[in-house]
Amino acid sequence: MKSVIYVNYSPYENSGKILDYLLNNFERVFLFSLEFHKLGSSRKYNKLLIYRNGKLQEQESLAQIPVPQKIFFLLLPLKSFIIFAQILLHSYRLKKQYGKIDFYFTVNAFTAWIGTVAKKIGLVNKTAFWVWDYYPPIHESKVIMLMRRIYWWFDKVSSHADYVAYVNKKLIDLRKDMGVLLSTADFPVVPIGTDKLNIRVKLRKDLVFGFIGVLKRSHGLDIVFDNADSIMKLYPKACLIVIGSGPDEAHFRERAKKSLIPTKFYGYLKEDRINFVLKKCSIGIATYLPDESNVSHYGDPGKIKRYLQLGLPVISTDILEFSKQIINTQAGIILDYNDPKTFTKSVKKIMGSYTKYSQSAVKLSSQFYYKDIYPALFKHY
Repeated sequence: MKSVIYVNYSPYENSGKILDYLLNNFERVFLFSLEFHKLGSSRKYNKLLIYRNGKLQEQESLAQIPVPQKIFFLLLPLKSFIIFAQILLHSYRLKKQYGKIDFYFTVNAFTAWIGTVAKKIGLVNKTAFWVWDYYPPIHESKVIMLMRRIYWWFDKVSSHADYVAYVNKKLIDLRKDMGVLLSTADFPVVPIGTDKLNIRVKLRKDLVFGFIGVLKRSHGLDIVFDNADSIMKLYPKACLIVIGSGPDEAHFRERAKKSLIPTKFYGYLKEDRINFVLKKCSIGIATYLPDESNVSHYGDPGKIKRYLQLGLPVISTDILEFSKQIINTQAGIILDYNDPKTFTKSVKKIMGSYTKYSQSAVKLSSQFYYKDIYPALFKHY
């Protein structure tokens, strides 16, 4: 395969090593890296990056408009139109400059719809939609509800891409229940992948919590601060490492100031620095709030898989399809977010049998090695 346009929102471009896979399997990769959440003032958003044979050749900034978080959803149609126009215009230029573009690949319904338009006007040969998300048709905000209804129209249209795969079966079943997919529809499941890092499992006596991701309250990081007093009594040297940024960063920084547990915020880190920092941790935190309007309730947890590939046992909540595998393999503990006592008990249980949990984490992670599972995304081409 020679060339691919790959469209994704930052910071998810290489989630599960998908960008690395593309760079190793396509001669040319044209990456549209788009803004969704603010990731810190030093982060540059909206870029077109051009790779050849795995190496970055060129990059250029894309047009953008600054949008305050309070009116983000109100201006989302305008931002979306700008994205639509830029992807098509640059795709036209890229085809003129480099020749035919074999593939358009993305993970978002709106950008997948752009791919169908690009194919209809002859800019790309084939399209693929790897479905990561489910936006529940329930929300207290009428504006967000409207945006989600529009998104579902894009999702339904994009289900007719040349190739469609889902990260888990739950996403397929939910769409069938909504009538977006026919009850007889059959799609492959290709989960988010992991890497093999040759981790040497060892006993850990120090307690260092690790969190990576967009800083939103729905991701459940508050649970660490809620239990800080009891944690510090058991583990006086415990600390928390936070990698990432997002709309609720100020909230968590304020909580950290008032908390007994020492917390270090790293902000956004480049890919090669993330694992270096996370290796200092002993337990990965992914305690998503049990709210059915929460998008994280339905997807495939890239952050959990990153923890596991580093040998970090995970503490999570029972909202994910993947939670069953964590329970069955004892790669971590699934707790009840609404029972405040379960978090400290879970920490104590993991630290008391750390080697066992860490070994199980690595073993579970190895089942999703990206080089083994991603060929299914492109096997038809």
